[in-house]
Amino acid sequence: MPQPPATLAAPEYVFDLDGGRACLDFTNTLSTSGEHLKSYADLVAFAAQSQLIEAEDAAWLRAEGQRDPATAEGVLVRAKRLRESIRTIFSSLAAGKAPPEHDLAVLNLDLAASLSHARVLPAAGGGYRWGWTGRNFDAPVWPISRSAADLLTSDQERPLVRECGAGDCQWLFLDTSKNRSRQWCSMQSCGNREKARRHYQRLRAHRDDAPATTGKTRGEVSGPAAAGGGGGRGAGRGRRRRAGPAGGASATAG
Repeated sequence: MPQPPATLAAPEYVFDLDGGRACLDFTNTLSTSGEHLKSYADLVAFAAQSQLIEAEDAAWLRAEGQRDPATAEGVLVRAKRLRESIRTIFSSLAAGKAPPEHDLAVLNLDLAASLSHARVLPAAGGGYRWGWTGRNFDAPVWPISRSAADLLTSDQERPLVRECGAGDCQWLFLDTSKNRSRQWCSMQSCGNREKARRHYQRLRAHRDDAPATTGKTRGEVSGPAAAGGGGGRGAGRGRRRRAGPAGGASATAG
């Protein structure tokens, strides 16, 4: 008897990596468009796409996650708790406020667990680099907590953390623009959409103020009802930009 065709696996979600640091990209995996860490496999995919772990380690972790889903789920819960605290810390700083002590405690607790796996390893071409040892389930989290600590303790970079100025986006990013005037997480998405929306509002205000001479009532305009619409942050986009790993810790070591 012929066998039914195998079910195709769902394609791996492609994360937007516009934050400029791994910890900020990680906070942006939860957005107004939805939750993008729906499984342990998603967490591994984020770490692999961010070049925080090697491809062979990612493949091993995916397989182990399927073999031991209970342990994998526990790591996912830990990762989301860390994500919430990192987001609270840096959104507070972006707003000119002091981060809550509770969230700093969560970061420090995770950092202590992660840094026990940190090692100084020989670098290609000579010299040394930060790296990680061990193929543990929580390996994808290690470089994220270190990235947050590095950013938080950097007097040069910490003041550059911003929150997207779009009304329907809360993504965090590092403003490295020349005059430190970047307003949006991405010019290609939120920036263009916000500019279109503001332009439409100016046109509408001008038309509302002008005398009605065309038979249309004032305020009745042609064109889209909402310029640049389309749901929340991340809807309908397929950008594949990548940010480099933070702090030089980019891979697990077997």
